[in-house]
Amino acid sequence: MTSKVIRIPDKLVLPLIILIALIFRLSLTNIAFHGDLVVQAGWGKWIYLNKSMFGFYENNVWIYGWPNQPPLISFLYGFGFKIHEWLNTYFVGIGNFIALNHLGAAHIPWFYKFTVWFNTQIYSDTPYVRGQLISLKLIPILGDLVLAWIIYLLAKNLANTKKAIFIVIIYLLSPFSWYESAIWGQHDQLSTIFLLLSLLLLTNKAKFLAPILFLISIGIKPTGVIFAPLFLLFSLKNKKIFLKIIAGSLIALFLYFLLGKLISPNNFLIFNSNLSKQMFAKNDWATWRNVYNFWRLFTGPQTDSRILFLGISYQIWGYILFGLINLYAYLTNRKLEFWSILKALFIISFGGWLFMTTMHERYLFTAVVTGLLLTVKYPKLFVWWLILSIVFWLNLYNDWFEPGSWVLVKNLLTWPNELLVAKLLSVIMITLFFIMTWIIKERSGEKIPSIRK
Repeated sequence: MTSKVIRIPDKLVLPLIILIALIFRLSLTNIAFHGDLVVQAGWGKWIYLNKSMFGFYENNVWIYGWPNQPPLISFLYGFGFKIHEWLNTYFVGIGNFIALNHLGAAHIPWFYKFTVWFNTQIYSDTPYVRGQLISLKLIPILGDLVLAWIIYLLAKNLANTKKAIFIVIIYLLSPFSWYESAIWGQHDQLSTIFLLLSLLLLTNKAKFLAPILFLISIGIKPTGVIFAPLFLLFSLKNKKIFLKIIAGSLIALFLYFLLGKLISPNNFLIFNSNLSKQMFAKNDWATWRNVYNFWRLFTGPQTDSRILFLGISYQIWGYILFGLINLYAYLTNRKLEFWSILKALFIISFGGWLFMTTMHERYLFTAVVTGLLLTVKYPKLFVWWLILSIVFWLNLYNDWFEPGSWVLVKNLLTWPNELLVAKLLSVIMITLFFIMTWIIKERSGEKIPSIRK
């Protein structure tokens, strides 16, 4: 007898991969809860209980700390509590259905245990139940899956379906992606989605939408501001493009003005002034914060970035280096087409993380994602990208060291000396930047399709 091979229809391959990735991430959500998530829960619960964000930034009574993140991401924290409400209502409804129809709790005791577990308080010193914190993680998890779908569409448009599927699987299985979303609960995927789409729309007829998406990206994570020079330079390609960008920018500013009126009792200027102080006045002057970059290699812990070197502070040296990286990225990728934008985005995001001061580990996320997309055109890049993604994941795990059961990973990062390992990994990251930038430096004469739909 010959066994039949079950062939999955092509249209179902991607949905099946996405479903498996979702189940896998859901299984990780209870492993650990970062302190950042607990702080965000405080903000989200306030928005949820007040049923709006009006007065959110003006409120001065907080359990852990004042809101220091943009409006859009803060709204998502509140929405996370709404997700918990929906899930809890759904679970209770199922329980009532079982009871009313005399199906018997003895047959499915696991469901009742799960419902109790989902609504059990995790920490004695915090008012949040497990399901609320898990629901906050569901938003970045869904963002992870949406980003995977966008990666698939882009890779398929530039290569073929098989290669696109391969790239998506690599992204979804890479430790950095599920660690950020399912374990840490960070939202860098969401900001990267809108940043990537905003820049790609510069090659599309709907260019006026690009500034709106760019503003949304910053409204989720303000770190996207560092890409403003690149966005502006590509916008100045010709008068027609510039006029469309101006029109889109005016629409984006008007929408932001309306948002400000909806969430703050103060006038627009005072609201923005106070918001800027809350987001950026953190007194964080250290040259590095748990990152394997240039400053980790040459300066010690808590080194003040305002210290002078050759008459210029470390912080200004970082800006100078970042400016040179921007100039190089643009001069070597001037064409208004997909690969030029992607290469420039990779160089600036990776270079900025390496050479600017006060960087955090998560700020490398955009570089890792764009680097993966570049492997479609530059296969030689793939091995170096794998190293980059692994070191990025190790950097995410370092310092927090959760889950604590990953003893081997912790030992790797601290043996024989944590400082020595960190400096070695910093050298690796700097080397990767120059190797990968060199690989993608050549221009291609082939015609590259733009994203038209």
